[in-house]
Amino acid sequence: MMIFIIAILCGGAFFFASSYLLKIVSGMKIESKIYNVIAKQSVNKQFFMPAFFRWTQKLGKQLAKIHHSKFKAYIDKLSLALKFSGAKYAHYDVYQMAAAQCVAGFAAALLCIFIISSNPILILGAALGGFFLPFLSLKEAAAKRSGQILKQLPDAVDLMSIILDAGLDFFGAMSKAASILKGPLADEFNAAISKISLGYERKAALTEMAANCGVDEVVFFAKTVNMALESGSGMSETLKRLAAQIRREQENKAQKKAQEAPVKILIPLILFIFPTIFIVIFGPIVINLIRTGGF
Repeated sequence: MMIFIIAILCGGAFFFASSYLLKIVSGMKIESKIYNVIAKQSVNKQFFMPAFFRWTQKLGKQLAKIHHSKFKAYIDKLSLALKFSGAKYAHYDVYQMAAAQCVAGFAAALLCIFIISSNPILILGAALGGFFLPFLSLKEAAAKRSGQILKQLPDAVDLMSIILDAGLDFFGAMSKAASILKGPLADEFNAAISKISLGYERKAALTEMAANCGVDEVVFFAKTVNMALESGSGMSETLKRLAAQIRREQENKAQKKAQEAPVKILIPLILFIFPTIFIVIFGPIVINLIRTGGF
């Protein structure tokens, strides 16, 4: 069991070590082309692209040819995680990320063979550990980004309502708030404003912004703003009420988590803390009884 855990840890160590090395390799300057998504133009640029990304891109093209239903379901799940993870994984498409997982799993298996053991079970455990660690890293990035967006949203809505009172229209207030705030929510605001300035429909831009955030409160914000824009109601008062409602919902969620905490902590308490206390209290007594022949 201990060797199995060591194999999984080695797979994780390889993944994080390779991530660090890729940052060093990215110092190599190469010529390439990037595609400007907003302007829809292909332009020549010099940018940094590690060799690992090229390898996974080629392997990703081969994975895209697989049409198995379970594989497609996993690709859909991976695509959502990529969509909500933000700029950290912006250089990956979904099949490239799947290819990176395959490479990490294969490398972890080789590491297990040459360093730990050639036991098939251990090799399988190391391969699974290396395969799933990139996905777990992706999920962690998406969860962190969603938390940052949710934390910033009430303050951003309040700020926009104040700017609206100062005389700007909604999208001007949104642009000003994005320039003041820093973080993923400000990035999404700027992306939506850029689309609108290029002729994109306002309602669709806000809806897509909410979909890219992956946070229910942002979806509710976009729907509320779209309804207010259509009806012509007072946007400032609408935003103030919306900010108050979002804060109440966050407070209710926090209270719910606080109520669930004693139940969740009960299992580790029984499994890990109580046995340790019993060992500390009764361990010396048992040892003394054994030495004195009390048993």
